[in-house]
Amino acid sequence: MLISIVLTLTSPTGATLPAHLGRANHAATLARIGQVDTPLMQQIHNGTGPKPLTCSDLLGGEGEGGNRRVEAGQTYAVRITGLTQDVSQALAAALLADVPHTWPLAGQPFVVTGACCDPAQDPRTGHTTYETLAAAQLLQGGQPDRRATLLFHSPTAFQSNAMHMPIPLPNLVFGSLVDRWNAFSPVILSPEVRRFGEERVAISNYRLQSIPVIQKSGAPLIGGVGRVTYTALDGDRYWLATLQMLADFAHYSGVGVKTTIGMGQVRRA
Repeated sequence: MLISIVLTLTSPTGATLPAHLGRANHAATLARIGQVDTPLMQQIHNGTGPKPLTCSDLLGGEGEGGNRRVEAGQTYAVRITGLTQDVSQALAAALLADVPHTWPLAGQPFVVTGACCDPAQDPRTGHTTYETLAAAQLLQGGQPDRRATLLFHSPTAFQSNAMHMPIPLPNLVFGSLVDRWNAFSPVILSPEVRRFGEERVAISNYRLQSIPVIQKSGAPLIGGVGRVTYTALDGDRYWLATLQMLADFAHYSGVGVKTTIGMGQVRRA
């Protein structure tokens, strides 16, 4: 099961906070999961490899320099996704069945005014399964589209050859997606998807901007934000359907590094 939940927040007072609050959202999310399933919270916190959830930065308002100003009564939001059955069920129990009253971010107790998991109300939300995503693309009739356009809503970067790469190149994007898919899905994909992305998928259109994200150490990590269209130069039906399926999956999984603390938030255009 995959789930995407958006909490609507208001600030009770004006405050100056750090510019990037993804890490604070992750801490609040883990604390809330711990209230319904402490062993799961510890497993997420201590686990290595791909993480089974993502947490956004504070959505709404703009950071300026190293700070972000929030205003009393203004509406903000945070988004949390789960990539496994256990995590998604815990998020549904902790955030939907029992909506929290407050959501603390960097010491500021935002008031929760709503919790949504209905894409008809908020396209950032939703729920599905790996089997449903796979069936929608791999079992459909006709030839899948050769193009997929992704919107990178938060700075997106990758670890490549011991360096951080702030450009969402096809092999990095689809390699990241297939790694996450295979880490959590019962429907296993060929690791050759990464090679297909590198050798047979091109960027046919893009508009990107580089944005720094200040890390816990104080050092900036550069990520790309914007819109990219990926086009398969050729490929049989399986490869094209897999490309489209992974583009759908990106809505829940995020892409690249540090998706648990606000980076790599992605959806289809």
